[in-house]
Amino acid sequence: MTKLKRTLGILAVIPLLCLTLAGCVTPSLSVEIISPMDGAELTESPITISGTVSDSEATVTVNDEEVEVAADGSFSAEVELSEGENPIEAVATLGEQEASDSITVTYSPAAPALSLGITSPEDGAELIESPVSVNGTVSDPEATVTVNGMEVEVAEDGSFSAEIELSEGENTITVTATLEGVEPVTKTITVTYTPSE
Repeated sequence: MTKLKRTLGILAVIPLLCLTLAGCVTPSLSVEIISPMDGAELTESPITISGTVSDSEATVTVNDEEVEVAADGSFSAEVELSEGENPIEAVATLGEQEASDSITVTYSPAAPALSLGITSPEDGAELIESPVSVNGTVSDPEATVTVNGMEVEVAEDGSFSAEIELSEGENTITVTATLEGVEPVTKTITVTYTPSE
């Protein structure tokens, strides 16, 4: 038998020996991000990243931050998002083995809701003079405010004022604030006008 044949024969036997020895065959390492889904559009930050790794002895990082791995191989991490697309990568390492999984999520912060208040007159007030000054505040000075359909100026602190002519009897005063991308807000009060004799 030539030296080459003997060498090839030995090389052929090694894998068979490996199969019979416990622990010689190592299952390949895998890691998976379970949530959120790849391509998810999110309105809140931070978010919780959840996933699993095939071997709980592995070291797992999420966006380069090491996370704790439970006995069942599950892991989770809190990740702060920046507006727009955010790549998220989970990397598992065990000895010489390495596995990774990545997703991309889009963060679009929800616009804060508008709040609106009428400070005067009070709802249900009985008035003897007209016109009446309607005063109030809106949470965002960029908002457009109308009082009974008439646009009024909003100050930098969000305050506004409008003079409204009243007719004798009950008068409904409606104040609406609108801002692009935000749900409009409406407040309504009723006042009674009884002219003084």
